[in-house]
Amino acid sequence: MAGPSELVARLQTQTPRAVFSSNLFSHSTYLIGRTRILLMEQRALLIFADSAHTDCKRRGWPSTFRILLETQGLRLGGAAGCDVHLYTSRGFRPVIPPSWQLHNQEGASFGQRLENAIESLAQSGYQEIVVVGRDCPDLSQEDIFQAFELLKQHRLVLGPDHRGGCYLIGFHSCDRSQLRAIRWQRNTDFHQIVERFGDRGICKLCVKIDLDSLSDVWLLAHSRSKWSIVARFLRKSLLNCRPFSLPTEKIYPFENQREHWQLPPPLTF
Repeated sequence: MAGPSELVARLQTQTPRAVFSSNLFSHSTYLIGRTRILLMEQRALLIFADSAHTDCKRRGWPSTFRILLETQGLRLGGAAGCDVHLYTSRGFRPVIPPSWQLHNQEGASFGQRLENAIESLAQSGYQEIVVVGRDCPDLSQEDIFQAFELLKQHRLVLGPDHRGGCYLIGFHSCDRSQLRAIRWQRNTDFHQIVERFGDRGICKLCVKIDLDSLSDVWLLAHSRSKWSIVARFLRKSLLNCRPFSLPTEKIYPFENQREHWQLPPPLTF
C-alpha cells in the first residue's frame, strides 16, 4: 500500500484540484482508520488478575480494600490502539467493557498460567504484548500507551515495583521464550528478566508501589500517590474496627527509597 505522501503526489498529478481535495480527505480517513485497525491486530494488553474480592481474601485483607485492586485506570477498550484480554480464574465472570475479551487462566502454578496466557495471545498473531496485573493502583492508561510506543524502538519495557518485581512487562511475542521459568512472586522478577534479555534494548518506566501486603498499603498511605488518601482512610478504618498490630517492618517514605531497592526473597527451609 502506498504511503500517505505517495498517495498525495499521485492524486495531485491525476485529478483536478477540486476533486483532489475531496478524494484526499476520504483516502486519508481510510488510511488512518486502516492503520489503527492494523495496530490493534498486532497489539494486545494482557490483564492477568483474579477478582479483587479473591485477592483480598488471599491476602487476609478486609473486602473494603478491594478498591485498591480494581483497575479503574484501565477502562481502555480500544482507546490505546490495542486489544484487551482479561485472564482470570475459572468461574469468575466480571462485568467488563464490551470490547474486552475474557479468558480462563490455565495451569497449576502462577508461572504456568501466565506463560499459557502469553502463548495463547502469541499464537493468535499478536506481535506486541503488554502484561499487567491489578496490584498497582497507580497504573494508568498513559502507562499502557507509553509501553506500546516504547516497544517500537525497544525490545523490552519494564515497570519495576518498589520490592523488585514488575507491575508492567512489555515485549515482542518473538521474545516470549525469555520469560519462561522465571521465578515469579519472589520480589526478584525485575532483575531476572533483565538478566535474560541483557542490557540492550531495555526501557524502564518509573518505579511504582505494588500491593502485596499491608505494609505496602501503609507505604502507599505515606507516599505522594493520588491513592494515598484512600490508603490512609482504609488504614484508619481498619485500626478503628478491631484490635490490630501495625507491621513491625520499618516504613521508609517511598520517595526516599533507592530506585532498585527490594526486599530479599522469602527464606526457604
